[in-house]
Amino acid sequence: MFNSPSRTTLSPLDQLRLDRGAAHLHGLGPRAVSEALATLAARIGGTPALLAVLTEYEALSPGQVRAAGGDRSPPPTPRPPSTPR
Repeated sequence: MFNSPSRTTLSPLDQLRLDRGAAHLHGLGPRAVSEALATLAARIGGTPALLAVLTEYEALSPGQVRAAGGDRSPPPTPRPPSTPR
């Protein structure tokens, strides 16, 4: 779950955007999350895949997620300093 392929294949900037977007969406409440997931599934044609992922996450308890550190975003990935052009 926490080192899923999606997390390891995203660029650091995309991961940050995903984390921030997810936190904002979560703050909007369960209905907003449900509607966003349904919209995503409709756009990518993946309702069965989306429901399979949700089923996997239903097996987790809040305590398990906290114990694994999944209730917090990971620290930002350090970037090398940019070079002047």
